[in-house]
Amino acid sequence: MNARRRLLSVGVLLVLAACSHAPSASPVPVVTAPQRAKSAAGDKIEHIVFIVQENRTFDNIFGGPNPLPGADAVSFGQTSNGNVIPLKEVELERPIFSGGDPNNYHFQWLTACNAPTPPPFPVGQPAPCRMNGFDENAEQQTGYPKPVSVGTIYSYADREEVEPYWFIAQHYAVGDHFFMGHNSESYTAHQYIFSSQSHGTVDAPVYPSSISCGLFHGFCAYEPWGCDSPPGTMMYLLNPQTAQWNGPPAAPTGGEPCFGQNGGYPSIADLAQAKGVSWRVYAYTMCSDILGLDANFTIRHASPPLWPNPAAMAKCYTNYGVFTPLKANTPNFRAPQYTFLNDEAAGGKPLASITWILPGPYTSDHPGVPFGYCGPTWVAQVINAIGANASDWNSTAIFVLWDDWGGFYDHVPPYVVRDQTGPGFRVPLLVVSPYVNKGTVVHTNIEFATLNKFVETTFGLGSLNATDTSPFLNNLNAFFNFNQSPQKFTPIPFPTSGYWRCKYLPDAHVRPGDAVKSRWVRTVGGMSSGDGDDD
Repeated sequence: MNARRRLLSVGVLLVLAACSHAPSASPVPVVTAPQRAKSAAGDKIEHIVFIVQENRTFDNIFGGPNPLPGADAVSFGQTSNGNVIPLKEVELERPIFSGGDPNNYHFQWLTACNAPTPPPFPVGQPAPCRMNGFDENAEQQTGYPKPVSVGTIYSYADREEVEPYWFIAQHYAVGDHFFMGHNSESYTAHQYIFSSQSHGTVDAPVYPSSISCGLFHGFCAYEPWGCDSPPGTMMYLLNPQTAQWNGPPAAPTGGEPCFGQNGGYPSIADLAQAKGVSWRVYAYTMCSDILGLDANFTIRHASPPLWPNPAAMAKCYTNYGVFTPLKANTPNFRAPQYTFLNDEAAGGKPLASITWILPGPYTSDHPGVPFGYCGPTWVAQVINAIGANASDWNSTAIFVLWDDWGGFYDHVPPYVVRDQTGPGFRVPLLVVSPYVNKGTVVHTNIEFATLNKFVETTFGLGSLNATDTSPFLNNLNAFFNFNQSPQKFTPIPFPTSGYWRCKYLPDAHVRPGDAVKSRWVRTVGGMSSGDGDDD
């Protein structure tokens, strides 16, 4: 780690310290006494854990000079004018001082795809993306935040910072043809992760003009994206059959983002709930942006309540403030993701059958987050905590995935057109389990819903009847050998020198000043004002 970062980290500690003592609110426990169906994974898997990171492509994590051996990764990128650009090394937290992170809304996806003809694309055929329009996303586009340079878009992550990911790929398994289920950004992504669809919505919610994003809203970093969004929040829509889409600079036409009041929008959590299979979510806060289950009416407004502190949550968008992180009983309560480490330790809570672990900004890998180099350390800590618990390790499958492409270059087009909403571009998939085929690079074409189908069949949950019914999902067979005895856990090394904040402090409330440096921490009036948030 360079000297500049060390000096900046020392300075930020004083700002973060007052915010680092999160209240001990429980994560979202739903069913605590599961009655599992016979496992489809050879009766070996009793726990499935999803560690969800943010906004990276496969080439961004595993490409660059000397790409990951055996993987389909490159060191150069193609441009729309026929040139090639060497991928440039960029730190995970970059660009701190250069105006934000790459745009990655649906429009930027279409531009980067650069198909010879506009959608709709023929269903069941390989996506016609030429994968050479990424350079055009470095140009200003009406209705979108200011873009970053070509050198940021055509980049690979600092090898020193992502070394834990390389270690996992080389000692466990990695999928290099794993595609995000959608073709947009994180709000859409997290719904696909939980529900294999996004109810026709695309891009981030647009808040009503009455919402002020001043100091006490933390620049709207913690405005929830879902059932707890302020009244009047609207959505852009993308038709999965026709590809008809209304987006910036036009006003959104979709309704408030709380789906499923009349059924028809189930999540994996809904299916698990119905079957008595335990599930749990660990998140930085239950009162902020992209927690996908907050868009699910049947989970958010269940009776009896499944969501923590529902009375406080009802007003979280008016009361969650930058100066109230220490008041455990106010609407700004947190269920910190670091609670998982305590739960998994000796004497902690039993590991649920299905667990989702969502990051805070500093542990997310999201570009443009100041001091945001803690993601690989965080992921290693979570995996090591499970590996140190022999009873859990011997019956667990861990999937580390990134929710969307983040605007970064990738050279592999989607393998098929499932419908006009996806699949999208490649993101990394790391698979850790005592039954994994160690050291394997799996080239099977799969997408987000393939993971949900694995959960459904492992626990006998039935079907979401969304993209998990697609004939193009394929399977995870090449990752596992359930006939072998459970293999001994190999701990994931992670940097410690200079990374003391990653090791000892949880994600703290982002400082107001960070808002000018990263769109992770601001949503100002929605994209129609040219100042939206794409995390």
